[in-house]
Amino acid sequence: MRITTLLLLVFFSLNTCKNETPMTESSAIDYELFVGTYTKKEGHVDGKAEGIGRFKVDQTGALSDFAVVGNQVINPSYLQLSPDGQWLFAASETGPDVDTTGYVYAYRRGEDGNWDYVNRQSSHSFAPCYISVHSSAPYVLVANYVGGTVCAYRYSEANGLEPAHSIIRLEGSTAHPRQESSHPHAAVLGPDEKFCYVPDLGANKIWIFAFDETDGTLKLKEDATVSVTAEAGPRHLIFHPNGKLAFLASELNNQVSAYRLGTDGYSLELIAEYSTLPSDFTGESYVADIHLTPDGQHLYVSNRGHNSLAHFKVGTDGSLSTQGHYSVSGDFPRNFNIHPSGKLIYVANQNSSNIVSFTLDPASGKLSQLSNYESPTPVCLQFGKP
Repeated sequence: MRITTLLLLVFFSLNTCKNETPMTESSAIDYELFVGTYTKKEGHVDGKAEGIGRFKVDQTGALSDFAVVGNQVINPSYLQLSPDGQWLFAASETGPDVDTTGYVYAYRRGEDGNWDYVNRQSSHSFAPCYISVHSSAPYVLVANYVGGTVCAYRYSEANGLEPAHSIIRLEGSTAHPRQESSHPHAAVLGPDEKFCYVPDLGANKIWIFAFDETDGTLKLKEDATVSVTAEAGPRHLIFHPNGKLAFLASELNNQVSAYRLGTDGYSLELIAEYSTLPSDFTGESYVADIHLTPDGQHLYVSNRGHNSLAHFKVGTDGSLSTQGHYSVSGDFPRNFNIHPSGKLIYVANQNSSNIVSFTLDPASGKLSQLSNYESPTPVCLQFGKP
């Protein structure tokens, strides 16, 4: 899936090409875009970054002033900010060749606006790959891809990120070679944040835990565990703004599963499943990320291999209708994110080391490519206020 050096040069030469209609005529700095990256060569990626990246985002959606704001972290592949924008957490996705554990890093915004390293804590396993932050309680949830571990941490100005308050080890496997053991790929808080949902690519399940925000403990809801389609490989889960629907992106079978929330407030009931790939595509591809527009009317999924965003229209009943596919003008799109305005999408292309922006029409959900930016091995994009 590698692209040639010549093609990379073509991509990067587009950095200053912004010939589409901007969101506004103002160029004031409106947001920061933080970039999770790989910094070292691994079996699945040739990391070229120096740490956590950051762009400034003006009101036209243009990115500028790239800087490395955290170079202490090896492979800061997933990032998340606290609700107040004052804390930045990074998963250090490493294996036993680096240390005896993976780590979760904490940064805090200083009075000068720069980001100061605070501390790190063990992830109690390897390859931490996802972070969630509670909206009102000071807790961070982390999923470790290797080792089947999910952890909950408390953070505070006095202590930084504290040692894990809760450590859950999961088990499960199937006949698929990628499902030889548990591989939690996300830890997602539900609509009321009283439950945590863990898509487990290896166990081929969605585990559901009750989360106690008073002490940070996780307790498995055994009656609600969701077994997904055989060898699907559940990866990322997202909830609809109405709090009644959820959508699962599965990596191995390239499908989106639509669910409705049960009357108990936490179980998931399957509505239907949909392919993320065109019917005539015969190559190799793997689903990565999934996001909804702020109004919940449009859903997008990134395809690594087909190198596209799949676009679905969301029905009021949770059903999906395929609207088409958009080339990401790069190789191996990982995480992508929708601008808080709902009018732009940014895609992190891991193997071609570029970030591509698109304008998004809120009514139709249609995308139009806007700009292309160089960014070494980007894999996660998160917006914050400066």
